[in-house]
Amino acid sequence: MVKEKNIGNYKEFVNFLDLELQAFAIDVSNDWKNNALKCVDGLAADELRRLVDLETRRKDGIFFTNSELAKRVFEELKPNFSDKSLIYDPACGAGNLLIAAHNFISKTNTKIASEKYLYGTDKYAEFVNAAKLRLSMNQLLISNSDAVSHKVKIVKPNFNIVEADGLKQNEYYENATHIIVNPPFNLVAVDEKLDWSKGKVSAAALFIDKIIQNISQGVSIYAILPDVLRSGSRYDKWRKMVEQNCVIGKTKLLGQFDKHADVDVFAIKLTKRRKSVSLNIKETKPEKSKKNKVIEDLFDVCVGPVVDNRDAFEGPNRKYIISKGLKGWTVQTGIKLTRKHKGKSFEGPFVVIKRTSRMGDSQRAIATIINIVNPVFVDNHLIILKPKSGTLKDCRKVLSILKDSKTDNWLNQKIRCRHLTVKIVSKVPLWQ
Repeated sequence: MVKEKNIGNYKEFVNFLDLELQAFAIDVSNDWKNNALKCVDGLAADELRRLVDLETRRKDGIFFTNSELAKRVFEELKPNFSDKSLIYDPACGAGNLLIAAHNFISKTNTKIASEKYLYGTDKYAEFVNAAKLRLSMNQLLISNSDAVSHKVKIVKPNFNIVEADGLKQNEYYENATHIIVNPPFNLVAVDEKLDWSKGKVSAAALFIDKIIQNISQGVSIYAILPDVLRSGSRYDKWRKMVEQNCVIGKTKLLGQFDKHADVDVFAIKLTKRRKSVSLNIKETKPEKSKKNKVIEDLFDVCVGPVVDNRDAFEGPNRKYIISKGLKGWTVQTGIKLTRKHKGKSFEGPFVVIKRTSRMGDSQRAIATIINIVNPVFVDNHLIILKPKSGTLKDCRKVLSILKDSKTDNWLNQKIRCRHLTVKIVSKVPLWQ
């Protein structure tokens, strides 16, 4: 019988950490230091993948921040820690961000008055215990960086990590001056009413919402978040909620989370406002000119209406445009595939763009001109650009714009999640 690889199995790594920490009292040799460095670096994530199955990790959104990414976030965002800082990670996992914070404080020679200034919570006891042991090791490594076995410097713990749900209010939120967090990225069903969404939402979005509610004014948040929160149209209202309640500081695009998690992420600094601003404030939009025209000025933009695996095969039978096998940067005048559908059809000429697209692709908006006179159906994996002029000339013009490297660079800055959106495509500049 195959043993289930659930979170409880992580206790094996906790026991290993405990033995390694006990060994410190016996021998502070280079061997111990080398083993300890591995324990506070990437070993925690390696052991997570070995001991806990992928399905469980995905379901609960458990992917530890690797040490290099954590270090990079602190170097990019440069938290303004001071002697009065109290730092809290409400989803601390095995403590990687807290370790990075401790290293950053040590490197910058920041002296903090409080004996315990690193706080963390996690809902899994195994991760809480791992975080405690790893933070203890990291303290010993920093304090004894030049020590030999007969001159060991023992230090008091500078942290307090407890088992708790970081989505709920607690004393750490009340006392914290800085929040550091890499929340879970999985989708969760929410029973309570949210102003910015309903149904299943990103756990990361929910975490930031709760953090903002629970912290005091003036507290800074340093977060690693999935790119969909920055660029996805579904989270427009969430972004407005954040802007209403926080001053947005530096944002840094970080690329793929790690080689094991195919999600693009970004880091952001937020500071809770002393007084929230109204969401009803209308932004003044600049007058459009010939110099700043965008795709939506010349094209009607929408997603193909056919959901092939859901929509019934009823209605008129027409040619059917799908993403698979559709050759980019060409003009298609004949399509073999057909389908019945009761929904909207489209007459050529028009342009379709493959929605599946992400940072790292050689071209972000692979497009094809459809120049078929009779009405056709279009699959929902394609974005349709229907020229307002009705001309093939405008279709050719936008094809060259979409193929331009400037468009790739623009899209890389605007969106890094796996699918292009109507909102983003509509705003692509019409380069002169």
